[in-house]
Amino acid sequence: MGFLDGLLNAFLKATDPRPRYTEARCLLYKNSVGGCDKCYGVCPKGAVRLEGWRVELDEVLCTGCGLCTGVCPGIALEYPLGAIQEALIRGKGKLRCSKAEGKGEEVLCLGRLTPGLLAEAGSRFGKVVLARGDCEACRIGGPEVPERLARMAEEARRYFPVEVEVVEGELPGERVGRRELFQALLGSAKRTAADLVPELPLPALEEEREGELPAELRLRRLAASRAPEVRWPRIRVEEGCTLCPVCTNVCPTEAVRRVREGEEYVLYLQVAACTGCGACVESCPPQVIRLEEAPKEEVGQELELFRGKPPWYDL
Repeated sequence: MGFLDGLLNAFLKATDPRPRYTEARCLLYKNSVGGCDKCYGVCPKGAVRLEGWRVELDEVLCTGCGLCTGVCPGIALEYPLGAIQEALIRGKGKLRCSKAEGKGEEVLCLGRLTPGLLAEAGSRFGKVVLARGDCEACRIGGPEVPERLARMAEEARRYFPVEVEVVEGELPGERVGRRELFQALLGSAKRTAADLVPELPLPALEEEREGELPAELRLRRLAASRAPEVRWPRIRVEEGCTLCPVCTNVCPTEAVRRVREGEEYVLYLQVAACTGCGACVESCPPQVIRLEEAPKEEVGQELELFRGKPPWYDL
């Protein structure tokens, strides 16, 4: 039964178009002030429901376009990125959607591309070329895909100065014949199998344990390590902080932590884990947290944000 159960689970996973949802990284679940409905707003098929302080994804309505994963500020929605990263490497920075004509490495929808994927590919090849089909008529993504791609590219340039070109139709220099068509069909089967592997095959970074950061953040950090300079999001805590635990409670990636040292409390920030979501900024009771940009030398550091004896300590 164990083997049959595993085979059934693998089949269901391969045919389920929905991204993985990690509620602990969802701003709605974290009760961030102002909440979050970005995934609900961007879904072109109405497959996202916000119920009971969590996100519900309709398996029937979801087409697997990936647009919701690109707008999620806490990386609570994600697809396995390893297969897409490998496709970009095999294609030397060139990738097409499943509706684009011609040959070349393929992804179901370009909406599945993330800033980390674009930045990491750019750090290898300098330029990323993406071919799309007719988005207006597409039943997977829809007309919003090109605009979302532009936003993903702009975000990717925080981590590496990548040039992203989007063309409609065939990939430049790529034409398809019978042999290429057979190779494309074989490649599609291989990609389906690769999608069953959930973990991202990234080179291990120094001072970083496997799985410490979400795959998307590990891609961004890898790209940033190859960039001459970066604009990584970070926060700064100003005077007036009461050292309450709100910022640590709402942070979706546990980038902010609060520790007690003697009679003082200290707030620390793991810069590489910060997504710039702004949950702590909006939720801070005294409103003393500001979003800034961190230079490259700070990305691998844990910074002290604020230290002091809280006003409620003797209560």
